[in-house]
Amino acid sequence: MPDPDVSHSGFWKKIYAAGDAGWDLGGPCPVFEHLLRSDLAPPRGRVAFPGCGTGHDVRLFLAAGYDAVGFDFAIEPKGIPFEHLDVFELGERHPAAFDVVVEYTCYCAIDPARRAEYAGALRAALKAGGRLIALLYPMEPRPDGPPFGIDEAEIDTVLGAGLELLHVETPASSVESRRGRERLVIFRKPG
Repeated sequence: MPDPDVSHSGFWKKIYAAGDAGWDLGGPCPVFEHLLRSDLAPPRGRVAFPGCGTGHDVRLFLAAGYDAVGFDFAIEPKGIPFEHLDVFELGERHPAAFDVVVEYTCYCAIDPARRAEYAGALRAALKAGGRLIALLYPMEPRPDGPPFGIDEAEIDTVLGAGLELLHVETPASSVESRRGRERLVIFRKPG
């Protein structure tokens, strides 16, 4: 049974205060660096980063010419466009507002019972024709968390419900400790 505290900002604030944010790579995610140099890079536009943490990936997309903004409810990163927001409110507060939503290490951190709710918030925040880019980790059975494990079937049935799958891969550019345990998935919202 997941620790119910993962739904409250205080749980995450304690982790940041203790310097124990093991998901923070200390810089941008290499998979996103590779993505932005590839043919899979999304068209320039407005990009949302729910659960952005310290904002490394927001900075990466800003430097690449995107109109990027981070969202978090436990930490307020410096030097990026940012809004203090519970990720479950993203679609309600910003309906159809983004060309791209980037999901990384938030899906695996929330209570698995709330994943469909979270996926719905991401879809609601996307404009018609917009893209959901998700780097999912860990792709393995792991009932205790965070991070909570992700089942391969969830990619389509939960995260991608109602979206068109454009691309899926196990990226070679993952950091070594996550190599083979991540899936890069790109969806498009119909319309």
